[in-house]
Amino acid sequence: MNSKQLKKWLEQQGATFQPGKGSHLKVFLNGKQSTLPMHGTTELGKGLEAAIKRQLGLK
Repeated sequence: MNSKQLKKWLEQQGATFQPGKGSHLKVFLNGKQSTLPMHGTTELGKGLEAAIKRQLGLK
């Protein structure tokens, strides 16, 4: 999954976004925060994807 696909999935879960530093977004969901790197079509590592979901209290 690349960052664009993960962002779309997070939006469907109700997440909101704010600009971060450089090519990153701050993601907010249910009072929790994580950072999503927006590196185009580059695939995110499975560990990074899992960490973002875990930090936001998903799966």
